[in-house]
Amino acid sequence: MALPRLNLPLSKRRLSSQQRLDLLSGAITLVLLALQTTLWQPGWLVSTAIIAAGVLLAVLQRLALAPLQREINALNLHAQNLQDGSFNTSANQLMVRELSALAGSLNLMSAQLRSERASLYQRELLLDTVLQSSPSAMLLTDANNTILMSNPAARQLLSHGKAFDGAKLNAVLNTQPQLAQAISSQQQGLLHLPDNSIWHLSLSRFQLNQQQHQLVLLKPMTREIQREELSAWKKLLRVIGHELNNTLAPLSSLAFSGEQRASQLQQDELAAIFATISGRSAALNQFVQAYIQFAKLPSPNMAQVNWPRLINQLQDLYDFELAGDLPKLPWQADTQQLQQALLNLIKNAHESGATPENICLSFVETAQQLTIYLRDNGGGMTDEQLKHALVPFYTSKQGGSGIGLSLCRDIMEAHGGSISVHNQGAGLQVQLRLPKHQSQSLTSS
Repeated sequence: MALPRLNLPLSKRRLSSQQRLDLLSGAITLVLLALQTTLWQPGWLVSTAIIAAGVLLAVLQRLALAPLQREINALNLHAQNLQDGSFNTSANQLMVRELSALAGSLNLMSAQLRSERASLYQRELLLDTVLQSSPSAMLLTDANNTILMSNPAARQLLSHGKAFDGAKLNAVLNTQPQLAQAISSQQQGLLHLPDNSIWHLSLSRFQLNQQQHQLVLLKPMTREIQREELSAWKKLLRVIGHELNNTLAPLSSLAFSGEQRASQLQQDELAAIFATISGRSAALNQFVQAYIQFAKLPSPNMAQVNWPRLINQLQDLYDFELAGDLPKLPWQADTQQLQQALLNLIKNAHESGATPENICLSFVETAQQLTIYLRDNGGGMTDEQLKHALVPFYTSKQGGSGIGLSLCRDIMEAHGGSISVHNQGAGLQVQLRLPKHQSQSLTSS
């Protein structure tokens, strides 16, 4: 009986699974031949040969299949790592030979999952950054009205910055009954809150993890609406101013000519009438020009502010106290417009009855913003006056034009800043916020 040829390696390299199976086949053939020769031998010898052959076959089978089992174990461990979400491991290429194709597929899958997880993490990080820095207030609630997520803008609006995730929505909205009513009635759109702020409310319901959720989005609209209102007022002023100028110019000329002619005719009473008309026309023209100037405020001419010169010029016109130091960082603004804004505020403080020693101007600066405070002891404003203080043409003073604070707001917003007015102690406090502009950052760096 011809024996199968065994292709044994000549070097000490590892045998492949096929070579080991060939070796096992040859060993089985040898065992069968040995059993054939022992069939005519005594019984004990036959039994011994059979036992020895069985042990030999078991050992040879284990030796032949052990490398393949190690490869299967290695690949199984890699698959378990993938199932557990560990994508940074790979199959040991030194242990995997026969199943290298499967190991390569698993490694490729691991690399792809690792790349997708990194991309997903970056997208989640970007989304979280947008949510955390967004000026819009966002709340996510479940079907039981439990707040699952809130961003800083929402916490600032509803709880002065304190965290309330996990609380009931109704409990958090106790301080904002108007907002609570709008959300419960699904009333979307513009919403006026008691602090005079204006928000746009959007509500969205959707399924998440097979449960009903609601997203509450509040977008701040105060500045946008105020800016549009101011723009509308300016357009109206330009139209009215144009028409009044066209009427006042010939009227003033006719009144002057009538006064001159009446004087020549020695009509003193008629001359006085024309003089009165001429004087009132001139006063009305001056009044109209003030409004036209407000409506045509030019864009600020940015330059570094010389604070000592600016303060000296203001103190030449009105008395006030300077508290603390002047700004030390370089700040850019239109000096003429900033001087006009401060002049209006100091003038209002004097007209409110505040004493000069209690009209206090101070500065607080950070790396990105300069805040100018003006405080007085003139009695402050009523709630109604504070509500409309920055509205054009609103005034509580007899003979006032109502454009002083509006002009200040226009100037600050043209600089990218803002103005706020509120009572403090026995008087009023006005805050002017001036941001650092990009050109300042380049200059200072």
